[in-house]
Formats: sequence, structure tokens, C-alpha cells
Amino acid sequence: MRLHASAPSPNTVLFGSAAWGVLMMLSTLSSIWLNNGLLTATPLALVALYFYGGSLAFAPGLWLASFLFGRRGTVPRFLGGAAVMLLATHTTTSAIFALQYRIFYAQWHSAFPSLVWLFQFGFTSAAAVYQYSVDSLYHYWPAPMFCLFGFGWWFARTNRSPAH
Repeated sequence: MRLHASAPSPNTVLFGSAAWGVLMMLSTLSSIWLNNGLLTATPLALVALYFYGGSLAFAPGLWLASFLFGRRGTVPRFLGGAAVMLLATHTTTSAIFALQYRIFYAQWHSAFPSLVWLFQFGFTSAAAVYQYSVDSLYHYWPAPMFCLFGFGWWFARTNRSPAH
């Protein structure tokens, strides 16, 4: 019952996902502009990666934050909601990056239904997540921290999940 009660409304998911994706996209765009004046080989690919990562992370992040912190006080909701959304956004975006990484390296991998392919897929994906985690840190500072602060504030002020 608590799982069902933690689910966000469809309108919140629809508009929140779009808004969170746009915020992550604008944050990345500002980071690229501040760091090197948009002089990067693939700014559109980077911006799209962060947009889709943020958009796809919003619903599960909000659901998990509501499930874990929905009936807590204001401060735990603020801190927990922001932390869960940070982890959801980073995890989703790194998964998309890992899929793109895998597509590039697939030409050198073994055929699909083999043990070697399974190892190659696992280690390629793990390397992609590691590389994304290290290389993306400067895109998560400073603008996304303001976005997370805003999300935490919004999440702390919304109605708590009903008591069971």
C-alpha cells in the first residue's frame, strides 16, 4: 500500500520530467559555456544526454524519495529528496552514456549469445559508468546544485504521503 501511495500523479510526472530534463540540459549548457565557451566537439550530444537523463530520472527519483522520506519531517524530506534525485539523475544519465558507449565498442565485441560477450558487455558498461562519473563531475557544479536545492525545497513543501 505504501508503494502505491508513494507514486506521483501523472501530471507531476509529465511536467516534472520535462522541467527536470530542461533544467539538467540548461545546467549542462551553462557548464560547457563556462568551462570552454561551447567549444566542444559534440555540444548537442552532451546536452541531449543530460536532458534525457534528467527526464527519465524524475519519475523514479520522485517515487523513491516519496517512498523513503514521504512521512518524515521537513528537513529530512529536503535533504533526502535532494540526495535521491541527485542519485537518480546521475544513475539514469550514466546508464544512457553506458548504452552509447556500448554501441561504439560493440563492433569489437563477440557475437551476442556467448560468455565472452557477457563479460565484454559487463566490463564495457562498468567502464562507461566509471568514465561518466569522473568526467561529468564538473557538469554537476554549480548550476545543478541550485536545481537540487530547488527540488529539495519543493519536495519538502509538498504534501506528505498518507499515513498507513
